[in-house]
Amino acid sequence: MNQMEQYDVRIARIMSKIEALRHRTFSFSCKKWPPVWKPPISETDVAAFEAEKGICLPQDYRRFITTIGASGSHPFYGLLPLHQKDSSVELPFPYTPNNTLFFLHMTEEEMDEFYDDDTPFTADNGLLTLCTEGDGMDSVLVVNSQNPDTYGTVWYYDLANDFGILPMIDKDTKKPFHFLDWLEYWVDRTASLSDNDYFSFSETIQMPKTPDNPNIMGRKMGWIE
Repeated sequence: MNQMEQYDVRIARIMSKIEALRHRTFSFSCKKWPPVWKPPISETDVAAFEAEKGICLPQDYRRFITTIGASGSHPFYGLLPLHQKDSSVELPFPYTPNNTLFFLHMTEEEMDEFYDDDTPFTADNGLLTLCTEGDGMDSVLVVNSQNPDTYGTVWYYDLANDFGILPMIDKDTKKPFHFLDWLEYWVDRTASLSDNDYFSFSETIQMPKTPDNPNIMGRKMGWIE
């Protein structure tokens, strides 16, 4: 079985799990339930996008949007389409699993520099937003990275609440999520909920090791010992 066939088998499994939830009712649902998917995007359009941006989309994501749906009403507020306003996918993502952005581990000076108008803003580079949970809490897919361990992984992105950008991690395998991992985690986690429960992808992140620096913001605010 080749790689595309493996993706197809996994996608079919995920879609059958979603179908099994069709008759569930949830008191908390951001968009239309059960999920509604827009028609797949054509291979021609995807290839044109890749050529225009000078990138190659991660193959599992590419397979899903060209065979199942270009976007949809879930997860959360919906799987977003490939073409996104203000996207900077042509520029490389600046972080790696060993070099993340976590505001509580930054000094006040580092935060000031990050938000300084004279400092180039690179945190959005190389990303496609997969979905938002609302209030600035997003799932993003790295589609352009010079680091092979970072390319194709899914990260939790929350600058609105001064949190940061951290990779989503499978707690069993300790490996970072890729697109189909992310999507299957959502459906499995949704299946585990009672009708009145909800979850956040923030539960999949693994906090980075705290630096030995008394001046980081987390210590100054008393949130980190």
